[in-house]
Amino acid sequence: MRPRRYTLTLAATAVVLAACLLAAGCTGQAPGGEGNATAPTAVLDGTAWNLLSYEQDGSMKDALEETTVTLIFTDNTTLSGSAGCNHYSARYTETGTAIAIGPAVSTLMYCETPGVMEQESAYLGLLDTAASFAIEGDTLTLRDINRTVTLVFEKATPSEPAPLIGTTWTLESLHAGDTVSSVVAGSMITAVFGEDGNLTGSAGCNRYFATCTLSGASLSIGQIGSTKMHCTADGIMEQETTYLNLLGDVKRYAIEGDRLDLLDESGVRALTFRAKP
Repeated sequence: MRPRRYTLTLAATAVVLAACLLAAGCTGQAPGGEGNATAPTAVLDGTAWNLLSYEQDGSMKDALEETTVTLIFTDNTTLSGSAGCNHYSARYTETGTAIAIGPAVSTLMYCETPGVMEQESAYLGLLDTAASFAIEGDTLTLRDINRTVTLVFEKATPSEPAPLIGTTWTLESLHAGDTVSSVVAGSMITAVFGEDGNLTGSAGCNRYFATCTLSGASLSIGQIGSTKMHCTADGIMEQETTYLNLLGDVKRYAIEGDRLDLLDESGVRALTFRAKP
């Protein structure tokens, strides 16, 4: 008879558990009686950081003094910054203290300062391995899936944005579809928005000019005219055509510090400039 008593005990326990679960379901309360759980608040959105150190060969290495590597969480899905030489951006997700960062896309410039390109490669590689984060005071720490500290940042001091009008903006990158390209070596593309509503600059070979209309963050550029020179350096004329086509599609702008992004009608970045010192 002992086996039968054991079976009855299990059955009774199952009934009690089912009743408890049903009761919890009817009340709609989480354990502790506090009602439905709320989604965790994103803490990274809108924050900006400068790299202090990064993991290399099992130890932490200080970032080069000659560079400023930045990490900016521009909204709750996108991050961007300077990797020391090139500008980069990536998608990310944040859940509690867990973080996942997608592969970064970046411009393709080359910087000759010793160690800069090696540091940039290491930084972008480590960024992709981030699995969790912690913020203590003004310090942000990223760890990989093994809980190893990989990147340490300090909170960036907000800088006054450069004014759109009157600043000489130098093109840093062109965003054509899924392709991000830096400016052809040896060339310079500029844009100057005047108080008179005119836009002028160099397209790399020719001077160009157009009218522009501002309304809040909206920017409308009229028909673009230019001089008719031909430059023989490789890629210059192709770059100029791409630039002027992208410029004509601009509908919005955004300024962050010394960086100007011109965006198309869908809010997709088309051109990225830096304020000329």
